[in-house]
This record gives sequence, C-alpha cells and structure tokens, in this order.
Amino acid sequence: MVNYLKENIQFFTILIVWLITGIYGGPAIYGVLPLTIFLMVRKEMNEEMFLGYLFVLILSDSAIPQLYFAKNIKNIYIGILALIFFIKYKDFYFGNKLFNIFIPFFAFSLITMSFAIDDSYFFTSIQKTFSYLLTFLVLPNLIVKLHTENGAKFIKGFILFVALLLIVGLLIKYIIPNAAVLNGSRFRGLFGGPNGLGVFCVLFFITVFILNSFYPDLFSKRDSIIIFSIILLSVVWSGSRNALIAIFIFYTFQRFFGLSPFLGFLLFVIFLFISELISSNATAIVNSLGLGEYFRVQTIEEGSGRYIAWAFAWKQIQHNFFIGRGFAYNEFYMRQHYGALLKLNHQGGVHNSFLTFWFDQGLIGLLIYLRSYILLFIKAAKKTKYAFPTMFAISFTAFFESWLVGSLSAFAFMGVFIFTILLSDEIKPSEEIAVVTD
Repeated sequence: MVNYLKENIQFFTILIVWLITGIYGGPAIYGVLPLTIFLMVRKEMNEEMFLGYLFVLILSDSAIPQLYFAKNIKNIYIGILALIFFIKYKDFYFGNKLFNIFIPFFAFSLITMSFAIDDSYFFTSIQKTFSYLLTFLVLPNLIVKLHTENGAKFIKGFILFVALLLIVGLLIKYIIPNAAVLNGSRFRGLFGGPNGLGVFCVLFFITVFILNSFYPDLFSKRDSIIIFSIILLSVVWSGSRNALIAIFIFYTFQRFFGLSPFLGFLLFVIFLFISELISSNATAIVNSLGLGEYFRVQTIEEGSGRYIAWAFAWKQIQHNFFIGRGFAYNEFYMRQHYGALLKLNHQGGVHNSFLTFWFDQGLIGLLIYLRSYILLFIKAAKKTKYAFPTMFAISFTAFFESWLVGSLSAFAFMGVFIFTILLSDEIKPSEEIAVVTD
C-alpha cells in the first residue's frame, strides 16, 4: 500500500487539489476539474481518470455539507467521459456486451421519460435516463481498454485504490468521528449512510474475490487477508445486517457452485424455503445468540421503515401499473409526501431496486429490465462459476436498497465493474507475469 501511494503521488495530489478546490474554491471546481481531466487525457493518464470518477462518486454520496460540490461535478464528469469516448471511439470500442444486453431497457426508458407529468422532475428524468445509458455505454469500454493496455497492473491498482478509500474512512472514524459515524452509533466511513457503505463493501468483496480467482498471483496471501479484513471490518462497524447476509450468500453459494451447478441451484431452492422460516423467527434467533443489540432486533419486524415505504410505493404503482412515468418519478412522489412518511417513521426513498423500477418504468419496464439483468448472469455463467452466486448476493442487496436504479453513484460504478468482468471476453484468468509485491 505504501509503495502504491509513492508510485501514484501525482494522482493523489490531483485528488487533494480537487478536494480543496471543491471545499474552499466555490465555483472554481467547475473549471479546475474539467481542465485536469483533459490534461489526464493528454498525458494518457486513463487509469487515473477512471479512478478519479469513482472518487468523485464516493464524495457525492457523503452527508458532509462541505462535500456537496461533488453532487454537481459528477454530472460534468460523466459528460466529459462520454465526450472522450465518442471522440476516441475507435480506440475505446471492444464490443460492449453489457450495453447490448440492456438496449431494450434503454429504449423503453426513453419512452417512459416522455410521460413525466411535472416540469419539476422532467429534466431530472432526462438526466437520469441518459446518465444511465452513458454509464453502461462508456464505463465497460473504458474498463476493457484499461485492462487491455495494462492487464493485471490495472486490476491490482483498482483494488488497492478502493481499499485505500475504505482505510481513509476507518481513520476518519477516529479523526473526525461526527463525519464517519451516524448519530454517534453506526459507522458510515466516507459514505452518506451505514447501509450505503454496506452495499459498497459487498460489491467490493465480490470484485476482489472474483479477480483474485482470475489472477491468483495478484496479491500475496498476507495482502489478500489485509484487504478482506478491511472490507469485513467496515461492514461489521457499519452494522449493516443486509451486507453481512449478502457476503455470506455469495461466499456460501460460490463454494457449492464450484462443486456443481446443480448442487448450487438445489441449495438456492432450499434457501428460499428456509428463509421464510428464519425471517419469521429472526428476533428470537438473534436474541438467543446474544446479538440482539448489534443487529438492532427492535427494527427487524418493521424492516427499519422499509415496509412502510414499500406499502406506500405499491399503492401509487397501481396508478401507473404497466407503464411508468420515467426515471426520478419515485423521488418526485416520495418527496411530495415526505411529511406523511416521516410521521410513519420513514425517511428516504422506496428502498427496493425492483419496486423502484416498477414505480418509474411500470411492470413492462421492470420485466424488460429483469430480462436483461438475468440474461447477463446466464451468459456470464458460461465463463465463470461466480456468475449466479454474484446474482444472488447482488439481488439480495437490491431488494433492500434502490441502488440498481441509480447510475451516478459509487454503487452503480461497482455494479457495472462487476458486470463487465463477468461478461467480457478480454477479462479472464490469464498467464500474465505475477505482479505481487510483498
């Protein structure tokens, strides 16, 4: 990690400049960031440009007021990446399987976008629709390009960068406790909430696990233990029940799918049957293990307010059952009824990716999305045994958080990264020279 910092001191200096300019420079960041990105392109610092985007996305999720500038510049960032992609199309295009699979959904979302009923969210709907499309178009091609140019070096650098960001979050817990801990109890690191940190850690855990199998010599055993320990410590401190369960699901199913796909699916069917039994007795089970306080059993039965949001969303869905009113409609409607929901002890959105797709796109849009979503894992299963375990774990997190619907977020970034490494023919176990540094 120390060597990585030394080798990339110029890049980290750029990130610090962005951070300082955004906090203290006001509108100056809108000039500094684009100028810096174009300088990166000129110097062929493509990897730094890619990681810088993830850095901005993580900052944009933060609840720290001084970092709110990132919520605006992330829109500029994806626009610049798209511009670079279209200008250098021939250098970037490797055959984007992920984008091709989701084309039917993108086409349908353009239709529902035209049904936006209020000017206050119409432009937001346009922005979200095109940012979703551009994310799936640009990022996979950039990932494959970087891997083609740098191979395992790019993969290792990416993992170390994300691990470093998690370490920074852990350190902030002691340096600026109020920034890293929500209401003095649950750890959130650099993210806006503990559950957000939990989802990110699940996605990073899956990423590291898969890439470690593709490149067994990528890290020494000691370094791998350190990286997984950082992830698990972040999850445990966050208190995210869903993140812990999702990691357990991925790790357990990948073992069984490694032995036999049939055995893996059999276990999944059994899991579906016993999950209802466990769910109905969750409070008693957790209390019997002496973990009632950690798992916040008092919130299990009401789903931490999620059941309220789901019931509220379901009632509204009946008005646009088959065809929705475009991306951002759920935000527009939930915001309108914020006061009523607050009285029912709920804050936030729908907290379910699939229900949110139904809310915004209608049943037809949801089914088109699910067709693409499931198809990508079926195709990926021909390449790796990790495809369906990944689908099970990601679907579990998406059932409790609406992150799959977003595009300009660190979660969407990691999701697209995982989808790309699962689908791409260029990213696979290779015979490259080991890049391990002890």
